[in-house]
Amino acid sequence: MKFNCTGVILAGGKNSRLPGKKKAFRKIGDFMILESIYGLFSNLFKEVIIVVNEPEEFAGWDMTIVTDIIPSKCALAGLHAGLFYASYPYAYVAACDTPFIEQSIVEYIVDQIQPGYEVIIPRTDDGLEALSAVYSKDCIPLIEENLKKNIFMIKKFFRKKKVKEIPVEQLKMLDPKMRFIFNVNTPEDLEKAKTIANKTGQ
Repeated sequence: MKFNCTGVILAGGKNSRLPGKKKAFRKIGDFMILESIYGLFSNLFKEVIIVVNEPEEFAGWDMTIVTDIIPSKCALAGLHAGLFYASYPYAYVAACDTPFIEQSIVEYIVDQIQPGYEVIIPRTDDGLEALSAVYSKDCIPLIEENLKKNIFMIKKFFRKKKVKEIPVEQLKMLDPKMRFIFNVNTPEDLEKAKTIANKTGQ
């Protein structure tokens, strides 16, 4: 059964550290990163939205393709657009450069949705992971306020009492190496991802 939740993929990054083909279209193992994320999201969620800068490059994908409403080309603006267009009260949001998204992790985080919380977010050894988290549509006015003030860090709009953190210990039980947060930003990351995929048969 699919969750009453929207899956949002943010694919509007500038690709500055990995020139050439868009990160979403890079192949890790047998599949493009976007194929892996989309395949998982389409199985889990009743709706999938991708937020992009050049919609024509994503034509042919069976998902809702949108662009930023407040065009600042940052992840916060992408999150805003994803939530704005989402048909469901909550959205699970991921970046398009995370090739090892783990289904059990996504399901676990989405299962933590409950009234009163605006954000359900994993805590990792490096801090809160804002692009593997669930957000309520109630976040929209808070995000708009920060975008107007040019405050672009996602965590800056959080209201502490409305945030539910998932402890790292619980996440490591499902994904011991925490690969779900691994993202491909540089050529070195890309090679590392390919090595991991070869070892794990992905």
